[in-house]
Amino acid sequence: MRFAALHPRLFEALVSAGILLGSYVAARLLSLLFAKVFARVAARTPSTVDDRLVVAWKRPLTYLLFLVGAYAAAHRLPVEERALRYVDRVLFTAAVFLVTLALMRGFSLLTEWYLARSRAAGSHALATEFAPLFSKLGRVFISLVAVTILLEHLGVNVSSLVVSLGVGSLAVGLAAQDTLANMFAGFTLMLDRPFRVGDRVQLASGEMGDVEAIGMRATRIRTGDETLLVVPNSVLVKERLVNLTQPTRSLTTKADVSVGYGADLGVVKALLVDAARSSALIDADRAPSVAVQRFGDNSVDLQVVFWVRDYMDQGACRSQVLEAIYRGFVEANIARPLPARRIIHEGAVPEAPDA
Repeated sequence: MRFAALHPRLFEALVSAGILLGSYVAARLLSLLFAKVFARVAARTPSTVDDRLVVAWKRPLTYLLFLVGAYAAAHRLPVEERALRYVDRVLFTAAVFLVTLALMRGFSLLTEWYLARSRAAGSHALATEFAPLFSKLGRVFISLVAVTILLEHLGVNVSSLVVSLGVGSLAVGLAAQDTLANMFAGFTLMLDRPFRVGDRVQLASGEMGDVEAIGMRATRIRTGDETLLVVPNSVLVKERLVNLTQPTRSLTTKADVSVGYGADLGVVKALLVDAARSSALIDADRAPSVAVQRFGDNSVDLQVVFWVRDYMDQGACRSQVLEAIYRGFVEANIARPLPARRIIHEGAVPEAPDA
């Protein structure tokens, strides 16, 4: 205490040096704690994201603890208020930089973890498309918040800057409203997942194809004639869409058949069921069914319903069933009705009766 009374400035300087040295030791201990304790705890969890977070946050948090000690040490130094404010600004800027760096690293790791998890689940198409966008938007948002906090601390009025950014964002939104609508529709598709890459879908317009890629603006569908159909995401969200792949790959298939009046319907129905069962592509767990649809002008119309095991084989399976029906009709001597028309000529002169 006598030394402090005799040399107060030197004593404050020694105390500041002690605080700075203590903060350095505490930072080293925190680094060791990250390396030994937190790393071991993270290694026990099944996920690897916490292990990577420990590695990513080790240096920034260690340096941040040292800055706290440096701030306390600086305020014990017998210096002028002007110099102290300058030191505070430097330390605050460094602290904001470290916190921003830690948040960016954590956000990037979480984005990568979500992308890897989506790939493992087999639903990575939209995640692959939007993960880079999310990562960039997150980094921009974190940077803007950090810059705003830093400018406010330095005494800069950011209200006018925020207003300018708001007006500029409104102008951009109005100019690109269709693009933004498709982007938000893409977000909806990513969350709702009505279909995935590889699924066969049928649009409200009747077009059908396999989903090849789901982008930020549009979805690409490859049709059966090997053409690429590009559909805006907003259209897919608004209109009705049929997913032929979900919930199973089985698909109901129908075939219409007509027989003449007088045919034995019991024999015809048994023949149709046998023809449907003859294909190796049908779903054997579901029995085919036959029903009379209507009585036509010169025929009895029937419909056979069967289930294809895989929607990709619908065309081949239907062809095989129709061929089996034709062969069965020929073997059973069941004739298909032919259309008949009676033509009457108006104004024709009737023939004279024979004398």
